[in-house]
Order: sequence, then C-alpha cells, then structure tokens
Amino acid sequence: MRREIFALLLLSVIGGAALDQSYMQAVSRNGASVIEKTMEVTLFSNQLSQEGLARMGEVCRTSDTLNCSVDVENKKITMAESFSSGGYYTLTSDYGIPFITYTLTLGKVPTDEFSNSLERLLVAANATEYSGGSGAVKPIDLADREANAESAGVLKMLKANLTYTITMPSQVSEARAGNISGMVSGPSARFDLVSVMEESAPIVVRSQEPNYGYIIAIAGVVVLAALAFSFLGTRPDKAAKRKR
Repeated sequence: MRREIFALLLLSVIGGAALDQSYMQAVSRNGASVIEKTMEVTLFSNQLSQEGLARMGEVCRTSDTLNCSVDVENKKITMAESFSSGGYYTLTSDYGIPFITYTLTLGKVPTDEFSNSLERLLVAANATEYSGGSGAVKPIDLADREANAESAGVLKMLKANLTYTITMPSQVSEARAGNISGMVSGPSARFDLVSVMEESAPIVVRSQEPNYGYIIAIAGVVVLAALAFSFLGTRPDKAAKRKR
C-alpha cells in the first residue's frame, strides 16, 4: 500500500491533481456483501486517454468476469467485488429481546482485490502500458499503526478525499473506529478513511431491528396464558349454576 501511495504522491506533484476515492459496502443479514470502489482518474490523465477510458467502458459493458463501469466524461471508474464474512471483515448477529443486533467489524480494506481487478481491466482494454504485477498492492490493515501513520501523512499531503460507507441490514445504532465516529444516516455510516488510518483502529458498525420472531412467540404465550386464565376463571360459575 505504501508503494502505491508514494507513486500517487509523485503523480499529484507533477499533475497538480487531488485524489478522490470512495468505498461503499452493502451488507446482507447472512454476512455476504458487495463493495463498490469509485475512483477519479484525473490524476492519471497522462496515462489514460479519453480513448483508453472509452475502451475500458466497453470492456465493462461486455465482460462476464469484471463488474465495473466507466464515466468517461467525468473520468471515474467504479468497480464492484463480492465478499463474505471472515476475510476482510466479520458480521455477527445477536438474537436478543426485543432486538436483533448486527455487528460488522472491518479489519482490512480490500485494496488488493480492487487493484487486481483494475489491472485486469487495463490489460483487457489495452488502455495503458501500466503493469503493477498481481499481488503488488496489499490490503489496508487498519491495525498496522506504523504503516497507517505513514500512509495517512502522505494522503494528507495529497489532499486525498477517501471515504468508506457501510450500509447495514437495519438502522445503525453505533458507528466508530477507535475515537473516530462515523456519520450515520439511517442504515448507513460513512467514515473519513484517512482519519480512520490515523486512528489505526478497526471500523465497527452496529445496527438493530425488532426481533419479530421472539416478539410473536412472546405475544402468543401471553395470549394463550390469558385464554387459559379466562377459561379457569369461568369454571366455578358454571359449577354453581348446575347445583341450582
């Protein structure tokens, strides 16, 4: 990751452009998720021509193996990858009363997966002579304090705008990374990734929804208890009437 960031710094100094990237992760109740990365490629205008971007867009429209799109006019590339709990993040579910609580813990940002996909796209479109080599980029390990401090410092010099948004299965009740709080809006929480890297702590997002299964079960027990009590309460009256 540090090698990639220092290369971006050099390009930024030469081109006078800022770095703008966003990650959006939509999580399902079963732990599966899709992460979209959108990046501005204005910084690479010397390497990526309009024709190259157009070819990349065509590859995205026709590829069966790449999930991507290219905004040629605004020079933006969006790529999507599917993930499951247990690799870069974990999702746990606590079935309590009266709420189900989902907790997502993001330990690593999958920059390696997106770098590999971007390289495949560039090669397929013959858009540039770039060849970073598979495996050259590593994921951002949010627990690696030394590497994160160095990378965050360079990203600040770049005036980089990096965000990470997580959309949970239900309303977000808590969103933090150490002492950094996420901006919550309904089921989503957005983080400034540079600040998170400075904090060097995993992103933790919790959401809650009513546990309708338990609520219905409890309501059923209450109704049955009320019916039983009502039935038992009427039996002495009936017996008294028979005696008369």
